Amino acid sequence: MLALVVGGLGVTGALYLLLNLWWPGWYLDWYYRRNNLKVGNAILHSLSRGKFLIDIFEEFANLTPQKTFIIYNDEKLSYEYIDRKANQAGRAAIEIGIKPGSVVAIMMYNEPGIVWSYLGFMKVGYQIAFINFNLRAHSLSHSIKASGAKVLIIGEGDGLVEAVMDILPEIPDVAVYVCGKTGEEKPPSFMSFDVVMTRMSTDRIDRSVRKHVLPFSPNVYIYTSGTTGYPKPAIRNARSCVVSGHRYFHGMTKDDILYQTLPQYHSAALLVGFGKVITSGATMVLREKFSARHFWDDCRKHDVTIIQYIGEVCRYLVAQPKSPKDGIHKIKYAFGNGLRQDIWAEFKNRFNIPRVIEFYGATECPIGLSNITNKFGACGRSSPYLRQFTPCAFVKFDLEAQAPLRNKHGFCVPIGTDEIGLMIVPLIEGKTSFQGYRGKKADSEKKLVYDVFTKGDKYFNTGDLMKVDKDYYVYFSDRVGDTFRWKGENVSTTEVSNILTDLDFIHDANVYGVLVPGTDGRAGMAALHLNDQSLATLTPSMITSLSKHVKEVLPTYARPKFIRVQKELIMTSTFKQQKVSLVREGYDVTNVTDPIFYLNPATQSYLPLDYVVFTQIMAGKVPL
Repeated sequence: MLALVVGGLGVTGALYLLLNLWWPGWYLDWYYRRNNLKVGNAILHSLSRGKFLIDIFEEFANLTPQKTFIIYNDEKLSYEYIDRKANQAGRAAIEIGIKPGSVVAIMMYNEPGIVWSYLGFMKVGYQIAFINFNLRAHSLSHSIKASGAKVLIIGEGDGLVEAVMDILPEIPDVAVYVCGKTGEEKPPSFMSFDVVMTRMSTDRIDRSVRKHVLPFSPNVYIYTSGTTGYPKPAIRNARSCVVSGHRYFHGMTKDDILYQTLPQYHSAALLVGFGKVITSGATMVLREKFSARHFWDDCRKHDVTIIQYIGEVCRYLVAQPKSPKDGIHKIKYAFGNGLRQDIWAEFKNRFNIPRVIEFYGATECPIGLSNITNKFGACGRSSPYLRQFTPCAFVKFDLEAQAPLRNKHGFCVPIGTDEIGLMIVPLIEGKTSFQGYRGKKADSEKKLVYDVFTKGDKYFNTGDLMKVDKDYYVYFSDRVGDTFRWKGENVSTTEVSNILTDLDFIHDANVYGVLVPGTDGRAGMAALHLNDQSLATLTPSMITSLSKHVKEVLPTYARPKFIRVQKELIMTSTFKQQKVSLVREGYDVTNVTDPIFYLNPATQSYLPLDYVVFTQIMAGKVPL
């Protein structure tokens, strides 16, 4: 038999066939492992020399000082220029009294100031907290206080000064500095960081100033809503920032130009996108805000070779009118996360994208996955072989209990092929670690699962449901727990619920995410139980108060798009809010008899949802 196989296929063909029978998918495992080794060697090369992200940047600033590093509003800023500005920013921070190892909070739109502030503060060994510029009211003050920062630096752009002014009584111990021209009136207590910077030397800051920074020293705090409560600062240490920049390397070189529209307070933009640019010595086109209308024109104008996306970005681009120029550009690949299968092929084919590299990663997750083989719809691959090097597991999840399903022995149950389950990551000393959140230990503890497969083992709970196919490709399915994702942002149901119940006529609020056709993620919906139980629905004054409250207190992405009024909230047997049936019923007015309201996108006011508007939403004609 073997002779017949060899005779028919030749030695090479026969060996390939036999190897494939013995180890199905070995060629994919080999390809992924080869890529992982390449990335791993790059990481080891940097870390073995004691080089962190700022050291790598300074090396490129020495090697290619006149090379363009940042392009902003058509202005080209060289490595040398940004390096000099960063030196001034670092010295200015010392000048205003910030001690080495302290935390500095930054709240800026995408602008050059956020780049040289980040680099400058790394030069002097600070911990940098990146504040989401969409936050307002208590969410904003909480984020600043949670970082432990005594200095907040805000940048150019409308609304930032006003937002901070509104919370000053809640942050009395925080000094506020303004970087750039804001166009807003500011109180005398807001000092100019620019004035201090201009007095500082542009000479290179000696490395000895940051000698206290070690591989596992906190480097940045990136906020995540986690599973409950207000935004929490996830810790990313100096080592992991280097790893993130290299992990999704994907062949970026010094000759590449990355187009970046995602906000830099996002880990995807800061640690992966900007990190890749730094570790490659490449160039980044930084745009203040995403614009679907200008996206491809910008790419053509600046000879962009790589673009980074989140799923909603791709959906907006696909929704634009078609143009003969759609496929004319120099882009080699697009990378990002959240690109859904319903627009994947259209995005890739219409815009002539040679490769789409979808990855999976969370700010605090110990590992990341990446689809490097152009596999349609996948966010990575995780075979038994690859799990030796990028360890993870996928277990059955009880949607009713919102917890991993356990067998009669009390252990978790692995999913089968094409089943959907919770992705978890084993915490193995020397291989994977969860750095946790700054602050209460209990917040970090909530992300852990114990006794998963054996007594005493410990896993990180990603909070994400995934599907694994027969070839071990991994596909993102949904978020679980008390967090859902909308417009590229995580929304904490607990936080939104607490804000809604600040209104004196609301007794309780059950917040959850619902699917809306033609959009990515889930739109927020809240089931309300009113204090006045004689009322079957919201009164006009209640609607006005509710609309005004969510507009003033919640960022746009966190505002519930739908409101349902219930006579009584449904609870589980353990007295937790029941979400499963509410999510299933959604805002379907043909099946739900309770009053439902929707947030009118034009007026940002709640209006009764009738069948006509419902059908328009289902047809994608109402832009929520």
